[in-house]
Amino acid sequence: MNFATATVLFCVAIVGGMPAAEPALGNKETRLFHALLESEWDYTMEQAPTWASSLGDRRWNDRWEDLSTEAIERRHDHDGALLARLNKVDRKKLSAPDQLNLDLALYETELSMEEYQHRWFLVPVNQREGIQTADELADALRFETVKDYEDWLGRLRGFGTLMGQTIALMREGIREHRVQPRITMQRVPAQIAKQIPANPAESPFFKPFTNFPAGIPAADRTRLAAAGLDAVRTEVIPAYRRFHEFFSGDYLPACFDKPGAWQLPNGDATYAFFARKFTTT
Repeated sequence: MNFATATVLFCVAIVGGMPAAEPALGNKETRLFHALLESEWDYTMEQAPTWASSLGDRRWNDRWEDLSTEAIERRHDHDGALLARLNKVDRKKLSAPDQLNLDLALYETELSMEEYQHRWFLVPVNQREGIQTADELADALRFETVKDYEDWLGRLRGFGTLMGQTIALMREGIREHRVQPRITMQRVPAQIAKQIPANPAESPFFKPFTNFPAGIPAADRTRLAAAGLDAVRTEVIPAYRRFHEFFSGDYLPACFDKPGAWQLPNGDATYAFFARKFTTT
């Protein structure tokens, strides 16, 4: 599943004025189509838990995305199965708005399938975003209950795994010569360094524990803050130290000396694909 395109794919059901989450009306084909959109929305939220959190869906608030190559391949296989199901929908039996929904769903799923072939998931970091700015997620979350803080602790405690998966993808990117130009990536080490404060309490990941709502008892505040500090000290900061060493020592030297997608494997096709993806039809 390509999470960037999923935004379009699983919001298309509102085109006809009825969100996919509402009971589908109309004939059997319409009901089946709406049920497919609803199930795929839930699947996408589970597979992209940080995006789900930013949308206010708290069901997977204690998780990061699974960036293992195995999970990426499973999501690609799921896209293939989804495409087959979409192709079986009888377009003629849908209303005009739902015909558009189907066309968009097919377009986005086919685009996701095609993007996988360019293996851009091996380039999970650029000068604007990546794991070096993962703390920004906290700014999009609501911290209102003890569970909200417990969920954030879950993410902090799982941060080392996320970092390991990210580094593994980037190592494979080096092997396949799928990297960024050095001129842009030179900015990233300073971004990583900001995540390695001498005092763990100054980490942006600890920020939620510095401001509790009035409804959380003092004993819980003390416990949660202590646990948060421990997680930042033992998981987050060591993960960023590893990342800084890898990025500065291995990744940055492997980046391209010059800008240009022509240096990528099959670079002309990759450039043409992304030009098509990010321009309107």
